[in-house]
Amino acid sequence: MKTVYRIYPAVGIARIGNSESAYFFGPESPEIVPPGPYRDNSGKIKPQAARFRIYKFIRDDFGKETIDSEIVANEKTTITWSVHLVNRKAAGGNFPPGGPGGSARNPGYDRAGLVVDATLRSISGKSKSPAPLNGEIDFIRNGSVEGSAKIDLGQLLTDENGRLIVIGGPGKSGSPLGRGLNSFANNDGWYDGVSDGPVNAVVEVEGEAPLTAEEGAWIVVAPPSYAPGIENVTTWYDQAVNVASRNFSPLLIKNVPSFTRHIYPILKRVVMIHWVVEERNRHHGDAGNFLNPARLSKLADKTENGRSARETVLNWLTKPNTHVDPNTPPRQTPPSMPKVNSGLDPDNPERGEYTALTEYQYALMEKWAQGDFEADWTGEPTPVAFDELPLNQQPDTLTRAALEGCIGAPFFPGIEVTYVIAQAGTYQAPFRIRQTLPPGFLTERMALPWQADFLACGELWWPAQRPVDVITASGLRPFSRGIEDYVDMVRWWTELGFIVKKGDQYVEDERRPIAGQT
Repeated sequence: MKTVYRIYPAVGIARIGNSESAYFFGPESPEIVPPGPYRDNSGKIKPQAARFRIYKFIRDDFGKETIDSEIVANEKTTITWSVHLVNRKAAGGNFPPGGPGGSARNPGYDRAGLVVDATLRSISGKSKSPAPLNGEIDFIRNGSVEGSAKIDLGQLLTDENGRLIVIGGPGKSGSPLGRGLNSFANNDGWYDGVSDGPVNAVVEVEGEAPLTAEEGAWIVVAPPSYAPGIENVTTWYDQAVNVASRNFSPLLIKNVPSFTRHIYPILKRVVMIHWVVEERNRHHGDAGNFLNPARLSKLADKTENGRSARETVLNWLTKPNTHVDPNTPPRQTPPSMPKVNSGLDPDNPERGEYTALTEYQYALMEKWAQGDFEADWTGEPTPVAFDELPLNQQPDTLTRAALEGCIGAPFFPGIEVTYVIAQAGTYQAPFRIRQTLPPGFLTERMALPWQADFLACGELWWPAQRPVDVITASGLRPFSRGIEDYVDMVRWWTELGFIVKKGDQYVEDERRPIAGQT
C-alpha cells in the first residue's frame, strides 16, 4: 500500500479584475454559478480566484487507488505550495503560426527580457495574507533598454485550512515603447497581465517522510468571463476528455451515453448561447428550441417515436475535422451547428476547420441518434453544491467545474488559452498539463494584448466570455457599445457589463458608462 497525494483542480482558472479590495472564487461544482455582484463597492471588477485542494489516495499493490480524505493543514500536517506564473507572449511567436515555428514577435529584442516571470513562489500555513506575483518586461535591443514595466500577474494566499488560493491580477496592458495597436493578435512593444504556470505541493505529516503531490497541477490567469452563467457549446473540459479518450483512456469511446449527463448539456448550451449572440443569429426557430418541454420529450425518447427528432439534430451538427479557412462564418444551412465562426485545426494549426463538437462528443451524439443511450431523463438536474458532494466525487468535480467555464473551440486564437489544449502533447495524464512544459506555455500564442482580440472577436466566436448582443433595460444592444477600436478596449474593459439571470432571462447588469454610453 502506498500513500499518494494529488492537487485538484488539475487546472485552476483565475481571472483578472481591477479591484484591489475584493475577489470571488471561480466555479467549484458544475452549474453552480459564482454569485454576484461582480464589482466591488467602488465599482471595480472583482478578480476571480482559483482554490486548490489536496486529496489523499491509497494505492494498492496492483495499482488501484481509493480516495482517503482531503488533506488540510493542522498541527501535524504542513502543506508547502509552489506556483510559477509567467507571461511569455511578447517573446513568443506571432499568431497564427503559419509554418514551422512561425515568425517571432518583437524581432531584434532580447528574448529573455520579453518574458514576464513572477519566479517560483512558495507559501505555507493557514490564512496567509496575499503575496504579490509580479515580474518585469524589458525591451532590450543591442544591449540598450528601450522601455520596461513591472507587471502584476496575481496574488498568492491560503485559506483557513491551508488550501492554496491564486487571485487574478489587475489585468493592466500597455506599451513601454509608446506603440499603437494595429492587429487583433500581434502588437510588438506591448504587454498584458494574463499568465499561466505549474502548481505543486509538498505534504509533510508528522512522523512520515515528506511527499510531493503526484503529477502537479496548473493555473491559468485569464480575462474575465462576462456571462458566467452561460457555457460555450464545446468547453475546455470537453477537449480534455477528447484527448483522454484518444490517448489515455481509449475504452471511453465504448461508453453508452446518458441523455441527462451527456446529451442534454450539449442541447442546453446550444439554446443558452443565444442569449449573447448577434441579433440576426439570435433565434433558430421553435424546432431548434431544445428546452421546449414537448421538443425535449421527443429528444429524450429512445424509441422509434423519437428517432426522427434525434436524427434531425445529428444532421444539423457539423462533423469534426471539416476543413475550411479560419475566420469563416458558420454555414446558414445544415450542417451548421454550433453556429460560431471557424478557427484553427489543433492537429495542424496551419489550416482551419469549422467549429464542431469534439470527436468524442460527436460519437456520443451518433449513438444517441441511433437510440443507443440511457433514457434517464426525469427533468433538469439540480446542481449540487461542492460541500454537499460525497468525498469520492469532489476531486474530479473541481476540475470539471473549472474547465467547463473555458472555451474549447474555436481557436483563433481563443480567450483563456489556445489550440494547444486540444493536443495530446500538452498533457501527461488525463487533465494534467505536462510539467516539463515551460510556465507561460498555454497563453504564449494568445493575442497580445488580449483586449485587441476581445474587440475583434465581437461576433460569433466565444460569446459566453465575450457577448455580442445583450438584453438591456432599453432593449437588445451591442455588448461593446461605445468602444470603437483596440485602444478603447484596453481603456474600457473594466466598465463592461455582466450577463446574469433575472427571472427567466439573461440580461446585462453592472455596466458602467463607456464614452458616454450606458
